[in-house]
Amino acid sequence: MFNLILAILPTIIIIAFILWFDRYKREPLSLLIKLFIVGCLSVIPAIFLENFLPNTIYISTMMGVLVYSVLGIGLIEEGVKYVVTLIVAYKDKAFDEIYDGIIYCVLVSLGFATVENIMYVLAYGTSTALLRAVTAVPAHTIFAITMGYYLGLSKAYPKQKVYYQILAIVSPIILHGLYDFILFMAFDWGMLIFGIYGYYLYKRAFRLIGLTYDIPPFR
Repeated sequence: MFNLILAILPTIIIIAFILWFDRYKREPLSLLIKLFIVGCLSVIPAIFLENFLPNTIYISTMMGVLVYSVLGIGLIEEGVKYVVTLIVAYKDKAFDEIYDGIIYCVLVSLGFATVENIMYVLAYGTSTALLRAVTAVPAHTIFAITMGYYLGLSKAYPKQKVYYQILAIVSPIILHGLYDFILFMAFDWGMLIFGIYGYYLYKRAFRLIGLTYDIPPFR
């Protein structure tokens, strides 16, 4: 039970943090719950697609690991989250602020990350829970913030809708792929690279939140 609490606690903290910045119009609770649930369920197609992909073909070279990290993991996981966010929230009337895009994508991503985290923590224990609380779970959130930022811009600027929607899927795929690539390669100096990249991801997330949370509704 203790490990289960540790697996869920980062999600609760991050959701509270993200919603605290929702200054203008609070999002419908029913929509937030729906987004989180579909995020949880999105693990199923992601696992199926990742298991379907023959990763042994790619991991023999550094370029192969990079391709697998970006296309075999980043594309699949971020692609699934992107699709369900578009289906559930993009056309909802509540989506009337750029920051709403961040909220919606984070809820979906944290649903996904929570299920993934529970599986890892129950399998590997407390140390994994503590490590993932400051790495994997926040990373999923940061990828979602990037996705949501561009989805919000696509709603705010309809004439550039396609451009921002493309950025909304391509940017998190690249960020996610690089994250996994660094972990997979396990360089001797990998922790330094991982630390620098982690700092960049955190800084980027806070910057995008700061840029958007105070922008009034565009309707």
